[in-house]
Amino acid sequence: MNLKWLVGLLPLLLGGCLGINQNSSPRDTFTVPVSYEVIFERAKAQAQRCWSADGEFPVIGAINHTDRTAFVAVTGELGGNRYGQVDIRALNDQSTEVQVMVNGINIWNVKSLAAMHEVLQFGTPTCISYMPRPQP
Repeated sequence: MNLKWLVGLLPLLLGGCLGINQNSSPRDTFTVPVSYEVIFERAKAQAQRCWSADGEFPVIGAINHTDRTAFVAVTGELGGNRYGQVDIRALNDQSTEVQVMVNGINIWNVKSLAAMHEVLQFGTPTCISYMPRPQP
């Protein structure tokens, strides 16, 4: 077997097997001056556009009007591992706390985390972050 072929396939295989790790996955927590319902719709649209790989990875989500919370996630084909997730909680009628987590592999990386932040904050869908950020 060609070793170069195996090395090229490894990230794809890992992306299909590894979900979010609560202790080590990249995450971003922030507050936006927008209602939680609007954030839910923005997150769902962004996940479908940028995280689902043209529908290969299902996007799921739910909104709970009683608790004023919501979530959006992208999962494996059988609904197992989550590769990206957005947790949403209303602070008041026009302010929402958001936590975005990604597994850090393939299309669910820190660049997509930054893009999701911008989409939720500004409302303009994009799979690429255009805002300058300090380099680590």
